[in-house]
Amino acid sequence: MKKRIGAISVLILLMVMMTTSLCFAGTLELEDSYPRNEGKGMQVENSGVKLYFNQNMINKDNEAFNLKCFKLLDEKGKALPIRVLYSPKEKGLVLVLVDKQTLLSDSTYKLVVSKELEAASGDTLGEDIMIKFHTVDTSSAVKANMVMMGVMMVGVIWFSSRSAKKQEEKAKEEVGAEEKVNPYKLAKETGKSVEEIVAKDLKEKEKQRKKREKLLAKENKDVDYDEDEDISVNDNKRVRAPRPISAGGSTYITGRKAAAEEAARLKAQAGTTRPKNKGKKKK
Repeated sequence: MKKRIGAISVLILLMVMMTTSLCFAGTLELEDSYPRNEGKGMQVENSGVKLYFNQNMINKDNEAFNLKCFKLLDEKGKALPIRVLYSPKEKGLVLVLVDKQTLLSDSTYKLVVSKELEAASGDTLGEDIMIKFHTVDTSSAVKANMVMMGVMMVGVIWFSSRSAKKQEEKAKEEVGAEEKVNPYKLAKETGKSVEEIVAKDLKEKEKQRKKREKLLAKENKDVDYDEDEDISVNDNKRVRAPRPISAGGSTYITGRKAAAEEAARLKAQAGTTRPKNKGKKKK
């Protein structure tokens, strides 16, 4: 009886130990991914899947083995070349990138992660995981971009024409151009009386006339100048009277004035060259 009780106790202990080991095995889990399963809109160039695990995945001893645990398959089941990178900054982040290849537009791919994948601690994933995603339709994207560009071009042309029209109206107002008004035509279009349209037109013309007079007065005030100031006409500068060279800022001395003064002084000293009437005798 005692032997039977001991055997039962040993069996129970073995069962507890096996259950405990099974509980601790396979604690590696995939918490999130980008794209998620059945995700859409994956780019065809520089494509890759981000996997977020609950444990640190960086272990150089496991890298070669873990590389075999990732497979990227196309719609026909053909495996594509991939690269597997581990992030040292973000714990548990693994990047599975398409290597030297561009994915097809509007196509379905799937990433298969084996249950044998190991974390840095040696824990395994415990079950296979598959993430299916769909690439973007590049033809639709191109069409959408062309439509957006067309809308932008129409908007730019509309705003440009509107701005040009405003500038033209402003220029007409500044120049004082008066548009001829047909009161009978306007009366027919608007339903107003001819007298009312004529009165409004006269009021606008009077307003434009006052504005022109104001602009002319301002321009005349700005053009006011000093009498001694030089005048420029058609880019040709004209002076009011002869001026010495020093007026232009030059310090050059010709010496003609000094030479003339010296000649006059010598002439005064020498006296006249006309001979005196010394030989005449008085009668």
